[in-house]
Amino acid sequence: MPDLQVQKPKASSNTLHSASSTNKRKSPSGFPVSTNLPKRLRTTIPSKQLATVPTSSTFPGNEVSVARFVRAREIEIRALEDGMRRAKKFQMRRAFQDVPRDMRRRTASHNPRRVPGRLRSRAVREMREDQTPLKRGESGSGTGKGSKGRLRAEGVSRVKKKRVNRRNHGEEEQQHLGTVPIGHKAKVMVPTNQALQDASSKKNTLANPLHARTPKINRSAALKNPPTPLARFRKRQIHKTWLPTHMFHTKRAHMTAPLEPLWRFAIPLTPTAKSYRPTHRANTLRGSVAWDMSYMATIGLEGPEVSLVGLLKALGVGIDYEEDMWGNTGIGKKWRDGSRFWEGWTFEKHGCRIEGIAPVTIIWSAKERGGADTTDQQQVFSTKKREKRRVFIRVHPAGFLQLWGGVVRFAKVQKPAVTVEDLRFEIGSIEISGPGATETLCSALWPTPCPKGEAFPADSPQTVWKDFSILTNPSSLPTNTLLAFTVSDPRLHYPPQTMSVLHDTASRSRLAQTLANWPLDMNQSPPAIFNRNARLAASRTLPSQKSINRRKGSAMPGEYPEPRPTDPQIPILLCASRQRGVWTVLLPWKCVLPIWRTIMYYPLSSGGNPRFGGLKETRQVSFESSRPWFPGDYPGTSAGWAWEIQERAVREKEWAKRPKGKRIEWGSVDLGDGRKGEVGRGWACDWEEILTKESLAKHGPPPPGELGEIEPRPFHHLHSSTISDILFSRSCNDRKVFTHSPYLFTAKITLLTRGVPTTCARVYRLPTTNAELRAQWLSLIPQSRSLSKSKNSASEPSPRVSKDAPPHLQRRALAANLLKPAQHEKTSPQPGGKNYPVVPGKDDLVGFVTSGNFNLGEGKGTGVANLFVRKVLGEDVENYVEKERFWCIVREAGQGLGRLAKWEVV
Repeated sequence: MPDLQVQKPKASSNTLHSASSTNKRKSPSGFPVSTNLPKRLRTTIPSKQLATVPTSSTFPGNEVSVARFVRAREIEIRALEDGMRRAKKFQMRRAFQDVPRDMRRRTASHNPRRVPGRLRSRAVREMREDQTPLKRGESGSGTGKGSKGRLRAEGVSRVKKKRVNRRNHGEEEQQHLGTVPIGHKAKVMVPTNQALQDASSKKNTLANPLHARTPKINRSAALKNPPTPLARFRKRQIHKTWLPTHMFHTKRAHMTAPLEPLWRFAIPLTPTAKSYRPTHRANTLRGSVAWDMSYMATIGLEGPEVSLVGLLKALGVGIDYEEDMWGNTGIGKKWRDGSRFWEGWTFEKHGCRIEGIAPVTIIWSAKERGGADTTDQQQVFSTKKREKRRVFIRVHPAGFLQLWGGVVRFAKVQKPAVTVEDLRFEIGSIEISGPGATETLCSALWPTPCPKGEAFPADSPQTVWKDFSILTNPSSLPTNTLLAFTVSDPRLHYPPQTMSVLHDTASRSRLAQTLANWPLDMNQSPPAIFNRNARLAASRTLPSQKSINRRKGSAMPGEYPEPRPTDPQIPILLCASRQRGVWTVLLPWKCVLPIWRTIMYYPLSSGGNPRFGGLKETRQVSFESSRPWFPGDYPGTSAGWAWEIQERAVREKEWAKRPKGKRIEWGSVDLGDGRKGEVGRGWACDWEEILTKESLAKHGPPPPGELGEIEPRPFHHLHSSTISDILFSRSCNDRKVFTHSPYLFTAKITLLTRGVPTTCARVYRLPTTNAELRAQWLSLIPQSRSLSKSKNSASEPSPRVSKDAPPHLQRRALAANLLKPAQHEKTSPQPGGKNYPVVPGKDDLVGFVTSGNFNLGEGKGTGVANLFVRKVLGEDVENYVEKERFWCIVREAGQGLGRLAKWEVV
């Protein structure tokens, strides 16, 4: 079959002859070429004519050929698709329009420095061709006309003056030490004999340097000072401490204010790029999110196991846990053997009241394996000498000082004594979550090879770790597992390469067998990170980046440098949390930055790189998982109350700086039924407004100092396990104990209709004094299908006709459904309508929303609130068993509209 003749698009007749004579390229069809247009506009316009096949080629000799007809249409369709691709590729787009979606700004900018580096040259070229004036931001570096440029110029001149003064002062010291100048204007200095002798003695001293002494452990249980920063950064860290990755975050994230650090740390708040939806996608769908959590405090305990158990029991460890953590079987024994870690709350006693301090993570070091060649005398000696164990307690910095005081107090009364050490600036941590978290860690953490070049045993953590590259969720591992081994410097394998993730049947079966058996429960070795000498050795032997580059340059192309015996062995401890679905890596403080950079620049197999998160992303992930965030969602604790007072001041300042015409007037808020004014302060969760009046009315005046403005807090936090027992318990005496005391508990709020609960929103129970209003709110609760069918049988759908029925029956059923009259069902009143119920009174206010937003995980508005126990349970004990107690009404601060919601204990 001869080939078909394809007719190419011809130049349009509208093309100017003057333009065609001056330009080498022909103008596209339908677009006249003007010499005034820049070259970019003249060359990137795609052709508007597509290739076609003439009829003479399709039907030669007026003969119909199906094959030729199909082939001709195929050519034309392919030409159409190719034209669409070229039009999309060469469309009129500027450089700032090609910025990724998560990096786009709300407005375009004429400053080429505001686009990524790969697009800056293109942006400058486009602006020059279009004769757009280049604008340089006044806030950038350089000596511009702006105030920042002027300050920078003054700073440069100040540094130059200091340099000159330092040089002059150095010359004076050289003259004082015995150097004699040659000539009046000469700069060459000839040292005297005494100076030569001093220099030789100094050289001999430096020729035999002493080994670095290991710092002595402070046994007095004193708080540790932060590490001394470099001289050029020392002035910036007077009132705060930088994280190991501070230089990485400060260029890519919004940091805390210089004079307003959080918990004495400069903490990243959120990335400068758009991150709310990308964080949700990376954490749940594809990718991963990493956080530098080195600001989490670590407390080290060392002593006999009996004393450590007594100290932990005094802190209330295991009270709120479902299983027995101190038994000889189950998860408790594995935890004390060092193969699991424990997450829970610590408590302290105030008389007859037990208050929560903070959630903690407790890790036991595994026991040392005894050798088989020990004699009887050695065994007797070892039994006489009590074996010492080591424990790590990790706690949020907001509750560190309170927990530290309790640990030191209980450690003094233990016999034998327990050594307490502050490890805040010795141990750092990285958290990473998402489907690609395990893959990222497997590429960054390379286990150090055996000294003799042998392979690791099949049940060792190094071998087990290699099989985890196909794992997409750490929650599939056994509960709270631990992996401990040493890794090499990740800079030797930089830049990281995408791992070849094998999803074959053999890899999956091997992983399933490992998860089922989990050999690390029987042969867990003591983690090296518990050894202080190992931590210091890893930090001190880290080579400089210059030496790393030299080794990589001397290696063969495409190969990594050969390992050396002097390479650092970084001890790490991996914690896989099933409850949160997060990997936590514990490692020495100074080794955080090399591993962090490798994680950030790893190319994921699913595309892209891992994202980094700040404090807001931490709250977002907890919120989408329906988990309260400490300390913001626990105002009943000391740390949560301090956070609430701090956030009140911030919100009040934001409200006060707005003009009167653009801020909410709290006194004019319409609550319905003639009620005006917000309940309490609108910018705060005003617990005192409710508690003070209720306490005076029900229980008389509070004791002195109980209701202070800031300290102490006027209420206490009740744990979720306790409130669950109260709600579903039939004993009225247990309930009365908590109903006559100011206790709060944390609950999840889920709206039934549209709307988003925000922070400081008011939460009401169903009206208790107005029966008619209560019935109106109860009518908004959606009924089940069974009730709707029994009440209105006419609304039942007609029976469906089977697919095997004759065609005339199917047409008859279709016509019956089309001609069936619409059922006029009674619709519920819409929010804001005339029949919509008003919010209850102040007496029915039970709590406030501490965190609220649109939950991308559930596709609706949810929130985390704190409610009063006495208000939720009601005044009458007999009404506790009502099913309606789980319904509530949420009203945003500054609005009079309430929405029906349901709460549940979390």
